[in-house]
Amino acid sequence: MFSYEEYKSVAKAFASRATLYNVDMPRSFALIRHDVEFSVERARKIALIDRSFGVRSTFFFQVRSAAYNPFSIPDAGKIIEISRMGCEIGLHFYVSHIKENDWPHLEEELDSQSKLFESGLGMKCRVFSFHRPPRWVLENRDDEIGGVINAYGESFFEFSESPTEIKYIADSKHKWSYGYPLDFAARKKVQILLHPDEWSESGDSGNKEFFNDLREERARSFVEILKNETNHFSEAESSE
Repeated sequence: MFSYEEYKSVAKAFASRATLYNVDMPRSFALIRHDVEFSVERARKIALIDRSFGVRSTFFFQVRSAAYNPFSIPDAGKIIEISRMGCEIGLHFYVSHIKENDWPHLEEELDSQSKLFESGLGMKCRVFSFHRPPRWVLENRDDEIGGVINAYGESFFEFSESPTEIKYIADSKHKWSYGYPLDFAARKKVQILLHPDEWSESGDSGNKEFFNDLREERARSFVEILKNETNHFSEAESSE
């Protein structure tokens, strides 16, 4: 479950209709969206698969993440590499600290995070997706907020318990709560939300294995940071 081989079957099924977010959408489309929560490296590996199948997809990165720094030399380099593969880079907009229905604050924060994104990555912030959106932000059906395309706007996402026009599919919480992608390959309009962090070479059997793998991967990455940024870490390791 959630292996790269499984993702290849999803990419292949939707490649011919995969497109980017635009105010004027075609009559039939598949929006392949990747919200990156924990691992920029796993996002890069998914982007390689998208490129191999000719999938036009959008990767959304946070600028206020506690899990990664999109402006660090290693992470920014990977994000730029993803962009050069033909994928679009968007803002994964953090809104958890904003009070309910405080739209002036939300628009100020979107402007602030967009400017951080553009300054830090040297890219235009054309599109955003909300990170863990509360209901009140989803109730806004505008395709654009503050001049930036909203991935949850009415042209891309149907805010309904029983959508009839646009099928929404997501791997949130490491499960397919809205149906399995391949079962809806023939649907005229589809938005598929995927989290690259959830996917790996071998896949896993459930949440426990997934989180253990991610934690071990992060530990290995941090060891490499210690090796690269200090001299005395390697000395301490060799003295044991």
